[in-house]
Amino acid sequence: MSWLLCALIGAAPAQAAPGLRLVVLDPGHGGTNLGAPARYHRGRYEKEFSLLIARRVAEHLRGEGVQVVLTRLEDRDMTLKERIGLANKLSADLFLSVHLNATERPGPSGHETFFLSLDATDEAAKRLAAFENSEPATLADAAGAAPVDDAVGDILLDLTRNRAHADAERLAALIQARLAPRSPFQNRGVKQAPFFVLMGAAMPAVVTEVGFINHPQEGRFITSDEGIKDLALGIAEGILDFGRLVLAPRAKTHDPAETP
Repeated sequence: MSWLLCALIGAAPAQAAPGLRLVVLDPGHGGTNLGAPARYHRGRYEKEFSLLIARRVAEHLRGEGVQVVLTRLEDRDMTLKERIGLANKLSADLFLSVHLNATERPGPSGHETFFLSLDATDEAAKRLAAFENSEPATLADAAGAAPVDDAVGDILLDLTRNRAHADAERLAALIQARLAPRSPFQNRGVKQAPFFVLMGAAMPAVVTEVGFINHPQEGRFITSDEGIKDLALGIAEGILDFGRLVLAPRAKTHDPAETP
């Protein structure tokens, strides 16, 4: 069975949520790409918890009638190019990659959601994107290709002519707004960074960092059953808001040039 078929999740109920047909969720990392270590769970890593959160988000969305596809359903290697490629192949309404943040020294806390930009919002965002982009397969794919700045620049030229870029910023804001009451930690806001996994997206695409896995308190919360449940619900609510507030009104007008 191909990786595409393995990613498919059970059929959605007949009554779909407003504006949403298909959502692709991407549990960050996987296989040999471990992600950040879970400070309070010896031998466990970001890749495991991103999958747990994504699965729970999928459950919420399916319960609202949305068809959901995960880029991976198990602990397996998958390139960043394959992840966004799946969303494009399926003509998804949106793409969301789930991650857990970390720093060299515990201190920062809070959730943040990113959309694609050549220029990172700040140095922390720049370092985070560099870490998330550092998987070996991605670097191998990039070898011999156009320089990253040129590639991103070309993509962003397309994005300026494509409503998906503006929609991604709106999606990020709605997710952040819904995560805020679900997490007792800081809302770090909507940010921009050159995440490879978002490059080439033909739909609104964001990366959500649900919290810092190595923070003394937040690290425990975001890897707990309660924390995973709450964070997943917040993400799902933000996605449903995006369908209701952005996509559904647009579908009713049948006017691709009109902004809701």
